[in-house]
Amino acid sequence: MVRLICLLLILLAAAAPCLAAVSLMPVRDLRPGMQGIGKTVISGDSIEDFEVEIVGVSGSAAAGYSILAKVSGSLIETAGGVAQGMSGSPVYIDGRLVGAVAFGRIFNDPHYCLLTPIATMLRLLDSPESRKENVRPPKAKKQKEEAKAPQLLPKGTALLAGGFEGYGLDYLQERLAPLGLAVLAGGGAGSDVVPMSEGPLQPGSSLAVSVMEGDLTLGALGTVTWTDEAGRLLAFGHPFMQNGDSDLFLNRAWIVGCIPNLSSSYKIGNIGPCVGRITQDRAGGVAGTVGRPPSSVPVHISVRDRDRSQATQSRLRIVTDERVFPAALDAAVVNVAAKTVDRGGGGTASVAFAVEGRADAGEALVLHRDNMFYAANDLMKGMEQELSETVDVLMNNKLAKVDLTAVSVSIDIYREPRVAEIVRAKVRQNEAAPGEEILLDVTLKPYRGEEREETVAFTVPKEYKGKRLDLAVRGGSSMAWARQLLRKQQEESIPDSEKKDVGKTLQDFVKEVEKADKNNQLIVDILPSAPKTGAGAPSPGGEAALPGLLAGSPYKIAKELTCIVDGETQTVVKIKKAD
Repeated sequence: MVRLICLLLILLAAAAPCLAAVSLMPVRDLRPGMQGIGKTVISGDSIEDFEVEIVGVSGSAAAGYSILAKVSGSLIETAGGVAQGMSGSPVYIDGRLVGAVAFGRIFNDPHYCLLTPIATMLRLLDSPESRKENVRPPKAKKQKEEAKAPQLLPKGTALLAGGFEGYGLDYLQERLAPLGLAVLAGGGAGSDVVPMSEGPLQPGSSLAVSVMEGDLTLGALGTVTWTDEAGRLLAFGHPFMQNGDSDLFLNRAWIVGCIPNLSSSYKIGNIGPCVGRITQDRAGGVAGTVGRPPSSVPVHISVRDRDRSQATQSRLRIVTDERVFPAALDAAVVNVAAKTVDRGGGGTASVAFAVEGRADAGEALVLHRDNMFYAANDLMKGMEQELSETVDVLMNNKLAKVDLTAVSVSIDIYREPRVAEIVRAKVRQNEAAPGEEILLDVTLKPYRGEEREETVAFTVPKEYKGKRLDLAVRGGSSMAWARQLLRKQQEESIPDSEKKDVGKTLQDFVKEVEKADKNNQLIVDILPSAPKTGAGAPSPGGEAALPGLLAGSPYKIAKELTCIVDGETQTVVKIKKAD
């Protein structure tokens, strides 16, 4: 008998987690008029109840069900109705979990919302935790059209941007709009603002799903719907970005309050420390696990305003999602720069960056690049283009998957236009023999400055057979139009078999980026023999020669200056007859 009692106690102890699990109410058991409660947080991290009444159920087993509910109570009145950030709030009837608050119809009575059935959300737990391969996102035009289409507003998709303000916040919204994401100011690092609870997340707790943390944060607030003893959880009741297999930050959150709005109220809060990772992001919601954080890339941004001797450094981490990372990195750099200079308008920027990563086969990739940029207006957007495009190509290339391991950016900004125009070029020698070095004196006219000369040494190719050598003298920035045209050709009009990157490796791409002309270079090269129709423009049918034109000849000489060099000219060298 004693052995039997001990065995029963052991079995009961093993079954305790299952017995403690909340029971579920399937859609078939719901009836109009049923009363229940929901759980959410509208201040701090205290979970509070609100009243729920089932209005009805729409849909089918094949198409999926939606539960229409009416909410009420003092919490709902304080929040201004169902607010964004309440997504995932669990709803119970007679202690049985029905589902999660998910959608409300914009500009309608905010006391009505749609619930996602818990059975739909539980299916997320059956999805394997695997990372998808690099896939380019749909074109921006299609995404923008899709972003306008929904009339149902998910109650938690607006991203709170902590540390972004003014120009940086507007630019962040511009960069994320093609992904169908909206941005609000807020979401600062909660651990630095208020003490975060260290207790376990539970149904009704606030949480955040974020793509960036550190000195800058970017994530969406929501509510935990369901948890289990293994640390798994379900939340939102609707997709975050609907990326499927995901690897996103799972953060604690502290709610400052709710702001009523004509279209939809929304929660404002602080995104706290990462406590795990979100592994699934699908129509039914998000699923994640408390514990191990997601894969992310450390980013260091340093910006100096040389006119005011102001400097800012920011350290952050961004998740490795191929769609989000380039845009988030771009916006983060622009925001730090805009806050540092604290002014609008144009100027000159000297930008240096390093991108480190590892390819599928374990091959290490390290790319360094520096350049100078000038704009009469809106300098912040233009100076970031090279870094954003480089990261985008690395993460979304067709050659091999690249896992980035670190990104660092250093920027010096000047208000003055550090630009010089090429006026003329003259060869010192009347003639030169093949293999002989010649000197070219190039006259430059700086912006509002006096003319000055730069001397460039160029060696006549030993194998050159002509009677004269035509040389092109140009600034690195003078070919920007050609680079843009080539990029457009590669992305849209040239068949895959004719594109420049066919047969190339990732290391080839790294070398090309590092060796590409810089805006602050004075360049001397052999003039292409292709005829021209006008200054700086290729002749009709000559666009196919652009890759070679941009790369230059093997004899190209580039002298780096402390200003951007624009314009171009030509000069001629007479070649001595062989003895």
